[in-house]
Amino acid sequence: MGTAHARGAAVDFGPLYAPYGPRLVDLPTYAFQRRSFWLDAGPVGGDATAIGLHAAGHPLLGAAVELPDSDGIAFTGRLSLQTQPWLADHAVMGTVLLPGTAFVELALRAGHHAGCDRLDELTLEAP
Repeated sequence: MGTAHARGAAVDFGPLYAPYGPRLVDLPTYAFQRRSFWLDAGPVGGDATAIGLHAAGHPLLGAAVELPDSDGIAFTGRLSLQTQPWLADHAVMGTVLLPGTAFVELALRAGHHAGCDRLDELTLEAP
């Protein structure tokens, strides 16, 4: 019945709810009118070691995690216009993109952490 009603069919719900004795109640038009209940976002980022990670020591990489099932390493970080306002200077057709040189820098830093001292090639297929 709900699907039929959502698709525009005229459905009489009265007989369905009659045994329960429903009644109409007024609902507020907007529960939080004139008062904000949103929490402040607070500072972005934080101490990676506080959650058991190793700090990456890089402005774009927040933490390094050694993978338990291999010799691999995963890096994590947060990119945003709030913490890296310079990103706004690199917009293409109104869309902010991470510059290709930043990808090179991230790859070089990850390689350095893993004991690799150079980057031979980096291909970006799509922004």
